[in-house]
Amino acid sequence: MNAWLQIDGGADGVTLNLLPAGAPIPPPALGLSLPLLMTVPPIERPLSIPGIAPAPTSHMDVELDNASGHLTGLWGQRPPVRRAARLYLGERAIFEGVVTGVQLGQSARLTLESGMDRPLSDNLPLRTSAVWGGWREVRVLPWGWGQVTLAPIQYSADQRVFFLLDHPIAGVDQVKRDDVSTPAWAWSNAVDSTGRAASFIELATPLAEGERLSVTLRARMHPDTGQLLQTPAEILFDILANLARAPVQWADLDDYRTETAGLVLGGLLADNAITIRAAIDGLMQSAGGAWSAAMPGIALTWPPLPDPAAPALPINRLTAADVQAATAATGLVTVLRVLYDYDHAAARYGRAIELRASQAIKDYGELALEWPAPWLRTPRHAQALGRRILAWLARPRWRMSWNQSWADAPTGAWADVAHPLSPLAGRHRLLAARLDLSSASLQGEIEAPAGAEPEIETTQLSSAFDPLIQPGITVEIANGEIIFTARDEQGRVLAGARITLDGNATRIADSAGRVSFPVARGRHVLLIEADGYPATEAAIVV
Repeated sequence: MNAWLQIDGGADGVTLNLLPAGAPIPPPALGLSLPLLMTVPPIERPLSIPGIAPAPTSHMDVELDNASGHLTGLWGQRPPVRRAARLYLGERAIFEGVVTGVQLGQSARLTLESGMDRPLSDNLPLRTSAVWGGWREVRVLPWGWGQVTLAPIQYSADQRVFFLLDHPIAGVDQVKRDDVSTPAWAWSNAVDSTGRAASFIELATPLAEGERLSVTLRARMHPDTGQLLQTPAEILFDILANLARAPVQWADLDDYRTETAGLVLGGLLADNAITIRAAIDGLMQSAGGAWSAAMPGIALTWPPLPDPAAPALPINRLTAADVQAATAATGLVTVLRVLYDYDHAAARYGRAIELRASQAIKDYGELALEWPAPWLRTPRHAQALGRRILAWLARPRWRMSWNQSWADAPTGAWADVAHPLSPLAGRHRLLAARLDLSSASLQGEIEAPAGAEPEIETTQLSSAFDPLIQPGITVEIANGEIIFTARDEQGRVLAGARITLDGNATRIADSAGRVSFPVARGRHVLLIEADGYPATEAAIVV
């Protein structure tokens, strides 16, 4: 097939067209054309399913003739790394991406990463507090979405003004000092010392040495509507388009936006040592999704939701050859623990849910997996995610592959399977669509579990590592008694809670969460029992 490669020249360069020797120059070829293209190995286009089958970004290599040293002279001082590149068949682009590597010798090899005009292997472009200068400890300045709890970064020397996020926010819901809610604060969207729009909180009194500060807030907003960005599609688009500055359009995510419209997430990106791809993997794992930068629509729910009306590639005796299917004992999971509601201020998951596939346990044994979902916030969404993922993982999975003549089927497209050699039948998503231009063929792969979906039961709904109730206790002295006010992890008072002092006297908290005891100063232990919470103890020094 008549393939050729086009590489942008950059801001002050010349666009380069690399063609096979003797090939005519096609109409879209602007700039300098050279007959140096030798081979184009198969184009790898995998679908990444974080937590199940994570995969690298779609990529390809091309080999060029450099026997004359022409490319060495052309690229020696200005290698084309990070330039946009497109592989064409005639006038149609079948691969678009960016050059990520160049190897020169008798022949030259270019490595290209698909889907964006910057490599997704780049680290997250988050600023640090070093931009402010001065005495402050260098910290990464985070971005946030949905509702999230974080530890602010000190901004003023008097420990009253703290930096929240490196962008404006929708609002602040709660501020805690040493786990006790306080009303003495004000938040604002303003500019920092560099002129960058950001968000801040100011305390009425300075933070004491060693005192912990945490803030629960509603983070990024839509720039036009002011609505909170909190669904998977909204967050994914914002990360790619506005943080990574990738050329994606809101319309690219139409299908995924519809699939996940009812799913509310909240989280931070606060590590500039991880890649853009790793950040998206973390988001997709929390949402239970799959994605590929080279896939139309970029993301989809996993396991895939049925869509009988969508176009599909027919896989049968007439279209497919060399059908192979394999399964293995590895990868089976019969007990899944979803960790969610991550608290960035405390650096821990707040809650967890455990699900079990009882029949699968009888068949294969107890095979447990922890599924980190830090962006998830509610038990309902955590349970729904756990059921979907465990239903997929608790059965042996067939991985089926085949070859067929050239077909324009991207990764993530539907395939209708009706082949007697395949243990899988019906409609499935393509996990990989490997294009081999030399043989004008496509190698496709799908994967799906065998048998009927198992019965799944929720066996545990609790905190991940600590009790759900992590009370903040306020202490007051009045009329010779000490008054305790108990609050839950959200700072709400525990009206009607049963509070036992030092294993002896028990009293019921009033509507303001208060009880009083005639006690001496010193260390005391309170046992707090409230409906809907497991019992917990709090040590208090008065």
